[in-house]
Amino acid sequence: MADNIIIRVQSPEGMKKIPSTKRETAAAFLKKVAKEFGFNSNGFSVYLNRNKTGELVSQNKTLSILKIKHGDMLFLFPSESSTSSGEVMDTATPHTSSSLPSVQEDEIDQYLAKQDGKIYRNRDPQLTCHSTHTFAS
Repeated sequence: MADNIIIRVQSPEGMKKIPSTKRETAAAFLKKVAKEFGFNSNGFSVYLNRNKTGELVSQNKTLSILKIKHGDMLFLFPSESSTSSGEVMDTATPHTSSSLPSVQEDEIDQYLAKQDGKIYRNRDPQLTCHSTHTFAS
């Protein structure tokens, strides 16, 4: 059973792990992805890269031939036609601002949004092995 692999598929709605095998064809894998994400077979595209390059097309090549390995991340993008048809995307369509209640951010969230994200601290001599040379900026 060393043939079983898990492929991660990232979509705008989140990431899902799709069980597969090295010998499974791209066509069979794409059917599993469609079922898992609730799309029809042509309502999306899957790419090897986040920048929409290396599209995984429905073909009879196995995942191992396509160099897709256990733990690899693929990227799903809904096609434009599927979003306009409202087939599955009804649950994910944003509500109009008038239907949402007005939400006030917590004070701590407002404070943290203004920070630069760095943690400032003094050098700890027990944790630092290099000398105390400072460089002029």
